[in-house]
Amino acid sequence: MKKLLLSLIITGTSIYGFAQATLDFETWIGSGASIEPNGWVSENALTGLPGNPQSCFQATAAADVHGGASAMKIVSVTMTINPSPSTLPNPIGMAATGALSGSTLKFGFPYTQRPTTASFWAKYTPAANDSAGCLLVLMNGALHDTIAIGTWAQGAAINAYAQQTMTLLYNPAYASITPDSMALVFTSTRLFNPNHTFCLNCGKVGSTLYVDDITFAGQNAVNEILTSNGVSLYPNPANDIVHISADASDAVAAIVYDAAGRKVASSSAFELMNSSNNKAGIINTSFLAIGLYSYAIVDKNGSALRAGKFNVVR
Repeated sequence: MKKLLLSLIITGTSIYGFAQATLDFETWIGSGASIEPNGWVSENALTGLPGNPQSCFQATAAADVHGGASAMKIVSVTMTINPSPSTLPNPIGMAATGALSGSTLKFGFPYTQRPTTASFWAKYTPAANDSAGCLLVLMNGALHDTIAIGTWAQGAAINAYAQQTMTLLYNPAYASITPDSMALVFTSTRLFNPNHTFCLNCGKVGSTLYVDDITFAGQNAVNEILTSNGVSLYPNPANDIVHISADASDAVAAIVYDAAGRKVASSSAFELMNSSNNKAGIINTSFLAIGLYSYAIVDKNGSALRAGKFNVVR
């Protein structure tokens, strides 16, 4: 596992074409302490190390199931042997779509829709001051693009099953891109910092999360005409500053996103260029880390008109 979970998910080699993960938790593989929901991987993959306790369970009692015959139960535990103390949280309580390939955790399953919301049924018993969470990432692995992110956090107890809903936040720069995979991660204890990095020593033993019946709703339509046509951006690669213009009279600014889909910069207000219908502005890139960024040129309502990418070098 990597320290930066989101970076692991969005790298193209980390999303694999695994079989469809169970979303109603009716099918399980393995046995004993190594059992997993079909298409998921948890700390149970490490129970082969002497003394490591089971963390993920197939719940079958009527009170512990929302629909069907079983649900997923995640309990946060302390590993006796942590194979990677500098990168793997301990205590831990986590299950993610994907599989363990050798010693590497591979996330995701094939998925090609753009839903507006993701819902699931959950109940939760936290240890004192603990919180559960869920992270959803829609990806296009071939293009190394994060299409959308959804997050959920819960600190209070949920004594009986209740439906939880995440609204997916789509990167407008990728409004014309269809995802090819989805990664889902559920945690029974606090494992993430606000920027989605692992919080190595934040977890608490004993917090218990039940999850069942994951569904998706709505459709965030693909904008087929959203391209970089008519956009002039220079220099590219950039160092300290980028000049950007577009042949869109209603453009007001350009918004810049990092590889995780987070807004990291914006241009100066677009102004009408002399003797043309183009609008232009300036993006300060001096504080951005080296790497690939996406941009969306937006109108006054925040709707994307054009989109593209550029690099920052030093």
